Amino acid sequence: MISIPVFLLAGGATWLFWRADIRAGVLISALVCGYAMATSPLAGAIDGLGNGISVAVQNAGNDQAASSHR
Repeated sequence: MISIPVFLLAGGATWLFWRADIRAGVLISALVCGYAMATSPLAGAIDGLGNGISVAVQNAGNDQAASSHR
């Protein structure tokens, strides 16, 4: 469960470094943020959300193609 606070702190640091225009800080904190997000207990939920969005976009494309042939 330590990865969620690390994700939040690294996300805040990314924003702070972005506002301060410190490029090396943005890179390092964004990498830490991404690693913490990928190893968190919420990773499965995030992956499921991405899969759901992917399916919705794919279905919308299929519906649009079907409606243009009418």
